[in-house]
Amino acid sequence: MSLPSPPISLVEKRAALERVLQSRALGRSEQLRALLRFMCEAEFAGCAQELNEYTLGVTVLRRPSGYSPAEDSCVRSRAYELRSRLRAYYEDEAPEDPLRIEIDRGGYVPRFERSDIPLWEASAKPAAARLMTAELRELWEPFLLSEAPLLIAFDVRLFFHAPATGLVVRDYLINTPSDVAHSEPLMRFQVSMGADELRETRDYADFGAVQAAFLLGRLLAGSRLDVGLKHSASLDWQDLWNNNLVLIGKPDLSPISRSFLEDKELTMDEQGVIRIAQPRGGEAAAYVSAETHGAGEKYALITRVRGPQAGRHVLLLSGAGAELMWALAECVTNPEHVSELLSQVRLPSGEPADSFQVVIQATFQANVPLQIRYVTHRVLKPSPRQDHGPE
Repeated sequence: MSLPSPPISLVEKRAALERVLQSRALGRSEQLRALLRFMCEAEFAGCAQELNEYTLGVTVLRRPSGYSPAEDSCVRSRAYELRSRLRAYYEDEAPEDPLRIEIDRGGYVPRFERSDIPLWEASAKPAAARLMTAELRELWEPFLLSEAPLLIAFDVRLFFHAPATGLVVRDYLINTPSDVAHSEPLMRFQVSMGADELRETRDYADFGAVQAAFLLGRLLAGSRLDVGLKHSASLDWQDLWNNNLVLIGKPDLSPISRSFLEDKELTMDEQGVIRIAQPRGGEAAAYVSAETHGAGEKYALITRVRGPQAGRHVLLLSGAGAELMWALAECVTNPEHVSELLSQVRLPSGEPADSFQVVIQATFQANVPLQIRYVTHRVLKPSPRQDHGPE
């Protein structure tokens, strides 16, 4: 029979608070540290029940006396972020911490609880799981909390094997066998090489798709998700119905990808040009990537929307160049890039939008994305076919 846990002393509580205040999770936010300290000091003094949104807004966030919490959601937004940072600290940075500080959703009273995770279990936590920071959880939450499996679909380029020559050839503008007759380079090849037959083959994956699959796999390895891989050419509508979906590649290669972009303000054509139907101030009507291979500045599109069935989501990582797949995967697996992305699509409540589109620019050298930056975005309202209400 296990013995009851001893009461938590004030000394233990103060030590737990100081550990969190000195953590990486709160290291860059003086405001969040001040908010947590104020809440905890109220708890130490026995007056935590007096904490309310107005008091925190005026005392900690320096809102003017008489401000309206109903019109200014600063406290709710900061509290939401603080809960996320606390969760990140205890799950990723200090899973073995013997004492945890928790703040229930909708309230501002901190609770101090002893951790019931054995030290050996915390130490055995997979390294991959430690990569899941608070920001990454926010971005991936619709997939992580869903009971549906996650299917990652990636492009496999169409090549042709010419048996008469033993060569494998490709026209990057041709992605369906029925279009071969419209390809001048392939027609010239057949005539000059005497290659009467071109056999369809899909044996080759771009290095960018491989990098993307690796980054996504590493990120999700520590989760409990049932994750599968499939090339986009074999993707069907049943896959979309039964799974959450991540689509990596050119949107025109899959009818499913095309269907999710066709009614959006931000679209991408088969050449990878991103077009904005109604540009805003400072935006271009079109973003055109450099034509160089593996070098220069190129543009890509990230789209997250709801799937056709309740509780399903789709993440589209769309780009025309092979190297762009690597940059796109970095944007949704690297905490620094994810933090920037989420800062652009947050709602007034502080939570990220459920559905959104983000344009990124990546600068390449020798196929390596040396720099990735945010360009512009749109927060989307779920379309009638996707709007199932709160999940």
